[in-house]
Amino acid sequence: MQNDYYFEDQEWSPEPDRVSRSWIMLFLFLSLLACVTLAVLVPGGLGFWAGYTQLQAQNHENAIQHFQRGLGYLAENYPELAYTEFEISVRYDPGFDPAREKLQEMQAMFGGAGTPGVQEENRVAAVLFDEARALVAKKAWDDAINRLEQLHALNVNYQTQEANDLLFQAYSASAKEAVAAGQIELARERFDSALTIRSNDAEVQRQRDLAVLYLDGQQAVGYNWPVAIQKFTALYQQDPNYDDVKRRLVDAYTQYGDIAMKQNASCLALREYDGALAIIKDASISDKRAQAMTLCRQAIVATPTPTLLPGTESYITTRNVKDVTKACNSGTGDVSGVVRDALGQPMANVWVAYYADGVNRVSARTNASGQYQFVWGADPGLFHVIILGADGKTPTAGAAADIQYPGANKAGCHSVVDWQKVQ
Repeated sequence: MQNDYYFEDQEWSPEPDRVSRSWIMLFLFLSLLACVTLAVLVPGGLGFWAGYTQLQAQNHENAIQHFQRGLGYLAENYPELAYTEFEISVRYDPGFDPAREKLQEMQAMFGGAGTPGVQEENRVAAVLFDEARALVAKKAWDDAINRLEQLHALNVNYQTQEANDLLFQAYSASAKEAVAAGQIELARERFDSALTIRSNDAEVQRQRDLAVLYLDGQQAVGYNWPVAIQKFTALYQQDPNYDDVKRRLVDAYTQYGDIAMKQNASCLALREYDGALAIIKDASISDKRAQAMTLCRQAIVATPTPTLLPGTESYITTRNVKDVTKACNSGTGDVSGVVRDALGQPMANVWVAYYADGVNRVSARTNASGQYQFVWGADPGLFHVIILGADGKTPTAGAAADIQYPGANKAGCHSVVDWQKVQ
């Protein structure tokens, strides 16, 4: 009797499972491909839409600007120039109704002829030129610039040489008036515009450079006092009466000195207060200088002087001068020299070091010719140069060579200190 649960043996075939797996793999692949495609296309599409929207907004702003300029020309009775501005406005934004309406009004005014012809354009150019010349004669520089720029926008080839001469004169004079009014940024822009007409004018270039020094110094105020001092000093040396450069330079010296005092760099602060007092006499700055002088002297006196013991090496300075043959324009300064023995022969491998307020000791050995050199940065200060013993740590007997470093790019930034062994 056959069992109810008996099934007839059938030959097993893997084909159905294999086909099923193939469909699953295909589905997964297509899903992954769809995800990747969406990941690429969606952000790209959004980016394109955002860029398109931004461009539309910019075009609308430009349309408004040219429309307003056209209204200004209408108010000044220059319908031809106004027509051109309204045309440009509509090109930027064809859907900007105010510009379209004005353009239609003016087309009707011109009898449907559209843009004014060459004859009418020349008539307007002549009017603009004559008005500009009269305004220059009255020294109404800004109005003259406006008329001449309108003339160039209408017809750049109209009376080119004389128009450029008038525009150069107006730019230069307007820039000088801007300096007198303390509008240095505007002055620089006017000088730049003048130089586009006459790039080799030495006086305009000089005035432009002065404005740049002022603006560079102004930009450095509050975060880079040495640069501010450098820029204002260069300007003050060329023109002490330039705007408020005197006040700004004194303030920069004082502020930098105050910061140095807070950082316990009293000798550096002394230097900055001296710089301020060299320009102006001020009781409060004098009091700060006196305090800095006291602390600076205390710091120097507090430096331990090694006791000369039998057999201890001792050196003296044979020269401590400024090397005026080297230019101070590289952004760094230095101290260099030669160490000699008692017979005057160069000594190799001798330890030389320097230190200052707020500056840890820096040391180096002399070369085979007994020479050494230390490069210093932009900041001024009082530096002390000494000779160390064979261990490279212990100061030898003898006084330190004190060097009042003026800072980089200032006269006296290169010093020479020679040494000779006496014991």
